[in-house]
Amino acid sequence: MHVLACVAVVGLAVAAIPPAAAAANGGLSADYERCVGKAVSTADMLSCAALESRVQDTALNSAYQSLLRRLEAPRTGQLRVAQRAWLEYRQANCAYVSNPAGGSAARVAGASCRLEMTAARVRELRAFATEAAGR
Repeated sequence: MHVLACVAVVGLAVAAIPPAAAAANGGLSADYERCVGKAVSTADMLSCAALESRVQDTALNSAYQSLLRRLEAPRTGQLRVAQRAWLEYRQANCAYVSNPAGGSAARVAGASCRLEMTAARVRELRAFATEAAGR
C-alpha cells in the first residue's frame, strides 16, 4: 500500500509540472509527459513508459555512439566496460524498485526508474562527448 501511495503522489507531481519544464529538467520527452498526464490507469501509464523507453533507448544509443567516435584507445575500451556495467546496474536497480510484492504500482515505479536512469545516462554521455570534443 505504501508503494501505491508513493506512486500516486509522484504521478500527481508529474502531472502538475508543465511538459516543457519536465522535459527540460528530466530529459524525458514532452510527448511522454503529455501521455502520462492523460493516463487514467496503470496500463495507460505503462504504455506511456513503453513508448518513452524506445525514445530514451534511441537517445542512449546515439549518445553512446557519438562519444565512442570521439574517443581513442584505451578510452573506447574503458567506455565499453563502463556502459556494460551501467546497463547491468540499471537493470538490477530498477528490478529492485519494481518490487514484485508491490503490485501494479511497483511496475510503474520500475518503468519510471528505467526511464529516469536512462535519461540521466544520456545527459552524462553527451557531457562526456562535449568534453572529448573540446580536447
